[in-house]
Amino acid sequence: MKKTLLLFVLALSLLLSGCSLVVKDPEVDARQVILEINGQQVDKQSFNAVYNTLLNQELQLQQMYQMYGLQAAAIDYDELQSSARDQVVRQELIRQQAAALGLDQLTDEDKAKLAEDTDSSYQDVLDQLKSYYLADTELEGEALDKELATLAEQTGNTRESIEASLSEQMVEDKLRADTVKDVAVSEDETRAAYDGKVEADRTSYEENPDSYGTDVNGGKSPYYAPEGYRYVKQVLIKFTTEDQTEIDRIQGEKTTADTELETAKDAVSANDSALAAEGLGEDEKKALEDKAPELAAAVTAAQEKADKLAQELLAARNKGYENILPKAQEVYNRASAGEDFDALVAEFNEDEGMPSQGYAIREGFASFDEAFVKPAMALAAPGDVAEPSQGIYGYYIVQYAADITPGPVNYDSVKQAVHDELLESKQTEAWEAAITGWTEKADIKEYLDRLSN
Repeated sequence: MKKTLLLFVLALSLLLSGCSLVVKDPEVDARQVILEINGQQVDKQSFNAVYNTLLNQELQLQQMYQMYGLQAAAIDYDELQSSARDQVVRQELIRQQAAALGLDQLTDEDKAKLAEDTDSSYQDVLDQLKSYYLADTELEGEALDKELATLAEQTGNTRESIEASLSEQMVEDKLRADTVKDVAVSEDETRAAYDGKVEADRTSYEENPDSYGTDVNGGKSPYYAPEGYRYVKQVLIKFTTEDQTEIDRIQGEKTTADTELETAKDAVSANDSALAAEGLGEDEKKALEDKAPELAAAVTAAQEKADKLAQELLAARNKGYENILPKAQEVYNRASAGEDFDALVAEFNEDEGMPSQGYAIREGFASFDEAFVKPAMALAAPGDVAEPSQGIYGYYIVQYAADITPGPVNYDSVKQAVHDELLESKQTEAWEAAITGWTEKADIKEYLDRLSN
């Protein structure tokens, strides 16, 4: 009887935990329906393809954070699953809507462009795979092509998958264009948007005038300019590589020495504070007093070391200036003689980042070396060139290139850009509103619990 009861309990426990003993058929499992969208079924394999793409993006983001020593937020897998669900629904509704309007049928022109784009994208993928996985390979010709094709398949970047993705995007673009074709922007709307941008920039730059120069030099096109700005071009003659290396070496040692000096001074201050504390015993007081000369001597030694390195740094910089002065003086002399400054820039300038119109600066502009700003702002009129000035990178030969007219940017000069930006914004709103409408009307059934089965 006991044996029979034992067998019954064992059988019951196996029944209750039997799922862990059942071996799933992968193909059957992959075909489980996860979503039904207006009757169209989405199986587990298709859903997981979207989910895994989002997961890989999150993992890559975390890896990037770690590379820079930052702490990324933990992955929220429930939120990730919800995002995958929303994306799958969105893609399917777009596909269904396009099919209902006949926009999923590609013309011969569409097909030709798809083939061209697929070839280009697939080649880009192969180039990236070669650079990442086979940078040092000795494979050539067909052997290399075969290996790259294998890598493309292993990473899910086959020509067929790329073509399918591009085709899907092409159909979506056609549907979007049809959906927003009646969206328009009036003259009044354009003008109001312009006025808003002007006011926003005016407020920002009045609060922080230097930010205008930072924005312009960074490639932005503000809608308002504060008073006092001008464009300045330069020919930068850098220190020679040898001199710069020596300057950097000494600078590094001096930075360390300066830190050691501050640490030594902090130790003296801490010791003095401890001596000034109330309730010190005689032994504690004597120990602190005995320590004071040693700490003071450490400050003196650190100061001497920092001063010595400061002198060495000055000498190294002076040597660097001496070695490039002839070239800097030649540039200045030629500019003073009337040679085109832009031609001199093209021939001599070693500042690869200078904008074509020059830098936007103002009096006291804090983002740039004072040795650049001060002579540039001392020039009286556009076209004037200052004598070479010693800066942190070498010699600056600067030209007052042009004035920057304060106030709002001319409306007619930016009207089209403002219109196009506003139109794109309104079209995006209309497109997203359409998708929201299709989603609200859709018959969607979910079986997300099957994902964990």
